[in-house]
Amino acid sequence: MRLDRAQAESVLQRMQGRKVAVLGDVMLDEYLFGEVSRISPEAPVPIVRVVRERSVLGGAANVAANLKALGAEPMLVGTLQKDRAGEGVLGLLGGLDISISGLVLDTSRPTIIKTRVIGQQQQMLRIDREDAGPLDPVVLLGLKDRLRRALAEASALIVSDYAKGAISEPIMEEVRALCAERNLPWIVDPKPAHKHLYRGATIMTPNTKEASELTSRPARSDMEVTVAGRELMQDLGLGGLLVTRSERGMALFSSEAGHVAPWMIPTEAREVFDVSGAGDTVIAAFSAAVAAGADWREAAMLANAAAGVVVAKIGTATATPAEILAHYQDQEAN
Repeated sequence: MRLDRAQAESVLQRMQGRKVAVLGDVMLDEYLFGEVSRISPEAPVPIVRVVRERSVLGGAANVAANLKALGAEPMLVGTLQKDRAGEGVLGLLGGLDISISGLVLDTSRPTIIKTRVIGQQQQMLRIDREDAGPLDPVVLLGLKDRLRRALAEASALIVSDYAKGAISEPIMEEVRALCAERNLPWIVDPKPAHKHLYRGATIMTPNTKEASELTSRPARSDMEVTVAGRELMQDLGLGGLLVTRSERGMALFSSEAGHVAPWMIPTEAREVFDVSGAGDTVIAAFSAAVAAGADWREAAMLANAAAGVVVAKIGTATATPAEILAHYQDQEAN
């Protein structure tokens, strides 16, 4: 099951300028690219000679970057510190013309940084600098205020949860109330430890590992994914579920009557270099398509194609409409 190029182009055109709110943990992703030619005499570890460095938006900020690349208008809601990483995030957001009006200054915690060391095109090490935990009450009030302002204009909400503090019970109570009041779809990229926070979500987008942890069941084969997905849908009262399955594609569940079995969507990826941030691309493309009026199957198939583009790139990446359409053209040619 896949869209043809004309269908994909129609959905992408309708996505242009659509406002989508993104709530979650804002991060900076750093990449150190190097060459490996010997082992350290100090310890049995490779020596990486750094030849290039790159910083990109991470976490919820990467979801916003993906929305912007697709032509949608992201409204990022989160926290950061005015430290080196925070300044880096602000600079990158400014370079992409993404509004920073939804960000709240949190002086109690550093901006999250994830540093990846890449040697010979392989990720060798990741270093995380963070202080996860509950938000200061004043910061929490500020976050609720920014959320209300964003949802007054948005056509959909993405909850990008990395379990670093931005997503909590008070925030999710606000999400449920505001989205119900405005009849807005809210789509969650989950962390299993926060399972209880996602009750009633319109759609959730776990990968197979997360689906397995959320249900304490295996979720690899088609049958296992079907059983785990049904249980998760019922347990959390979800409207739908989109399980990303790496080389096996995706499984889309709907609570609509008559759709007991999930739709199985085969992968669009032809080459896989790096899956970093692929989940961000999936939820951004899916949510922007839903915000533009696409049905869930169309949105899932477009998200699948977008993921096929980004996993062929090194590092956290995004997909543009032109790249997605070129991907469809290549697939049709083959």
